[in-house]
Amino acid sequence: MPKSGPLRRLSVALRLTEAYLPAQVPNIPTTATSLSLFLSTSKAEYLKDIKEDRKKAAGWTVVMGNEAGDLDSIASAIAYAWIQAEVHKKPAVPLIQVERADLNLRAENLYALKLAGLSETQEELLTLTEISEFKPFPSQKFILVDHNRLGEAYTTDNRKAEVIAVVDHHEDEGLYPKADPRIISPCGSCSSHVAALCPREIPAELATLLLTAILIDTDGLKPGGKAIQLDRDSAVSIAVKSTLANSIPPLSALAPIDHPNPDGLYDSQTIKELTKTLTEKKADVSHLGAFDLLRRDYKEYNYQLSWAVKQPSIKAGLSTVPASLKSWATDGKLEQAAVKWMQQRGLTVLGVLTSFNDVKKKIVGKNIKGKHKREMAWIILQEPQLAQTQSEGLTTDVLARHLWAGVEADKGIQVKKYKKFDLERGGKLPAGSKARVFKQGNANATRKAIAPLLKNILESSAPASAPGPSEVTGKTS
Repeated sequence: MPKSGPLRRLSVALRLTEAYLPAQVPNIPTTATSLSLFLSTSKAEYLKDIKEDRKKAAGWTVVMGNEAGDLDSIASAIAYAWIQAEVHKKPAVPLIQVERADLNLRAENLYALKLAGLSETQEELLTLTEISEFKPFPSQKFILVDHNRLGEAYTTDNRKAEVIAVVDHHEDEGLYPKADPRIISPCGSCSSHVAALCPREIPAELATLLLTAILIDTDGLKPGGKAIQLDRDSAVSIAVKSTLANSIPPLSALAPIDHPNPDGLYDSQTIKELTKTLTEKKADVSHLGAFDLLRRDYKEYNYQLSWAVKQPSIKAGLSTVPASLKSWATDGKLEQAAVKWMQQRGLTVLGVLTSFNDVKKKIVGKNIKGKHKREMAWIILQEPQLAQTQSEGLTTDVLARHLWAGVEADKGIQVKKYKKFDLERGGKLPAGSKARVFKQGNANATRKAIAPLLKNILESSAPASAPGPSEVTGKTS
C-alpha cells in the first residue's frame, strides 16, 4: 500500500489508521473516460441486445436501487454497475426504478447528476420507461443496492432470475444467502458501502455523485447524526478523487497533525455549502401537487395476511413527503390523489409519512426553523383486493382495526390520533374505505422503522411490538 499521496495524507490528517482502500479491490485499469460515456454506452448496448439477441441479453447484469429513486439509490446503482463492468469486466447496466417523467420530481437528484457530468435531460440513464415493453423482464442476473428484495416485476415468468449481489443498509430480510458480496449492515448511506468497494482510481464524476449521496443522507457528515465511521471513511476516500477536490481546503487546514479532528471533512466550507444546497433542493417541494408528492418518494410492499381466512396477500405502499399535511393535503387533495395513486398501483393500503419543521416567526417577521415533526396518514381501499375476500370476513373494517391497533400500540413511534384530519368524514373516499391520521411522537422514526413495523402488523395475528432503538433513529427520510 502506498505511503504517500493525497489520500494517504488526508487519512493521516483525519487520524485514520490507514488510507481507506479496501484490500479486496485491486488497482485495476479501467476504460471508460467519463461517467456520462459509460452510462450512455451501457444503456445503448443493453437495449440493443434485449431487442435483437435475447441470448446475449441474458449475459447482462442489471443493477438497481429501490423504487423510491432517491439520490442514494441512483448513486449506488450507477457506481456498482461501473464496478461490475469496469473492474470485473462483466456487462452491467444501472436501472433507475422510476419512470423517466418522474426524474424531475427530485430537484436534488437533478443537481447531483449535473455535478456528475450528465446531460440536462439525463438521457444517459436507463429508466422503467425504456424497458416497459419487455415482458417478461429480459435479464436474469440482478444486483440489488439500497434494498434487499427483488420486486415481483423482475421474477414474474422469469424463473431463472437470480440475485448475485446485495449491498444495503436497511433491515435484512434474510434473502439470497449465496449473493456475493452480500453486504447488509446499518450506515448513514448505502453509497458509503459501495464507495468502499471502489478501486483506487474511479472517474471524478462518479466520486462526486457518491459524495453527494453520502452528504445528503448524513446531513453533511454531521457529528452525532446518522453518519457512522464507514460513512466518514468513504467520504474521505472519494472526496479527494471528486471534481470538488481542488476546492477542499489544504489538508493541513482540514486537520492539523498536532490537533486531531475526526470531523475535518465536515468542517470544510465546500462540504457545508454542497450539503446546504442539496438539502434545500430536497426540501423544496412547493411546486409539486399532491399526486406528485405521493409518487416522488415511494416504496411498495406485498404482505401475506396469515391471520386471515385463506391467508390472502395484499399490496401496500409508503410515501414519504417532506411537508406537513396542512400545507398540501387539505380540502380533499390528499384523498383524491391517494385514491388515484392507489388505483393506479393496485394498492389496498397506503401510508403517507410526512417529515417537516415547524416554521416559527420572530417578532421582526423573519421565519426560523422550528421543531422537527412527523405525521402519518393511512388509507385502506376495498377495491380491488378486499372486494374478493369479503365472503371470508376480510373487510376494510377488519383490516383497519388490525392496522390501527398495531400502530397505536407501538411504543417506538408514539402516535396520537390527529383529530383535525378526519379523512373518512370528508366524503372524498370511495364507499367502504377506511382512513386515519396520526401525529407521530417520535420524530426520529423514519420509513426505515415504519416499513418493518407495517410488515409485522399486517403479517402477525396480534399488534407488533415496538422496534428497538436502532430502528427508530435517523431524521431525514
